[in-house]
Amino acid sequence: MSRARPKKGSGSHGGGKPGSPAKAAGKTPAKKPKPNPLSGPPFFMGSPLTSPIEGSIYPGSLVAEGDDPTQSSHRFMGAVMVAMVLITYVVFVPLINTGVVSLGFLVDPQGLDKDVFIEGANTYAIVWGLLASHLALAFMIVAVWAFMRFVHQRRMAWVWSISPGVRWRFFVICLGVSVILIGIVTGYNWFIGPGWGPAPGWGWFVGVVLVTTPFQALAEEVVFRGYLMQVFGSIHRSAWFPIVSTAVVFALFHGVQNPWLFGSRLIFGLVAGVLVWRTGGLEASVAIHVVNNLCVFLLAISTGTLVEIKTTTQVAWTQTVTDLAMFTVCAGVCWFVATRLRVPMVVRKS
Repeated sequence: MSRARPKKGSGSHGGGKPGSPAKAAGKTPAKKPKPNPLSGPPFFMGSPLTSPIEGSIYPGSLVAEGDDPTQSSHRFMGAVMVAMVLITYVVFVPLINTGVVSLGFLVDPQGLDKDVFIEGANTYAIVWGLLASHLALAFMIVAVWAFMRFVHQRRMAWVWSISPGVRWRFFVICLGVSVILIGIVTGYNWFIGPGWGPAPGWGWFVGVVLVTTPFQALAEEVVFRGYLMQVFGSIHRSAWFPIVSTAVVFALFHGVQNPWLFGSRLIFGLVAGVLVWRTGGLEASVAIHVVNNLCVFLLAISTGTLVEIKTTTQVAWTQTVTDLAMFTVCAGVCWFVATRLRVPMVVRKS
């Protein structure tokens, strides 16, 4: 007697693969979700990398997706990391600065006693002091990377912008805007200044400025408008608290200064902070900061006033007003460019 064969694809004994109920029911199995390119295990531990909450503004983007931003633990951790950044700054920056100056004395003492050499370096009368200062500040980029990777399990790309990463077209345009506008002010200062009169060995100073000043300015933006702004934003989820807090810390870290000089640096911090918030990244503030510092240093070198600039502790109110106008115009144009390019201002769904 012949046995009836089951139809192909019917039941668990059919032609379908065993253990495939979806196929047996005639359904297409669900596709596996594509992995997020910004997630995955970091090299140092098994936990996945985090990303910000969708819709977060830049100052509030440190809280990870899936976390409750209102939890007190975020405020506590934010306060701890503010302290960690400041401790790292006051410990390692002077340490690296001293190390580079000491190396300079060993390599090229210039016939001076060590104390005289160190004093000259600290006032930028000796090029090793300028090099040491900029390299020490550049170290803070590495420190911020370490905090992001080891503490927050997050890629450094989220410090550059909420896109994430550097938006190069926007950055290049902001760089051009800054060169034009700040260059006009610098040219006017040259015209009314003492004129050409560089100190001996000025070529070395120019070389060091061109190579290291971009990293020095970048480091200050990464620390103050980047990481610290996000940390302060996790303490109080608003835009203005982290902007004002980082601007005050930025101005205070420039040392002894009269109210007008403090005001000038505070204004830059506020303008740059608002710009980061309204553009969703560091590109515009970095461009303005780099060009401004390059112009200041190159003008000082060409006029032989670098030591005077380094040791300045007070300026007139006119300097503050000029800085306010220049930085505000630069920021306004860069913000306009951001709106035209439609760069994202908040974290978008990946």
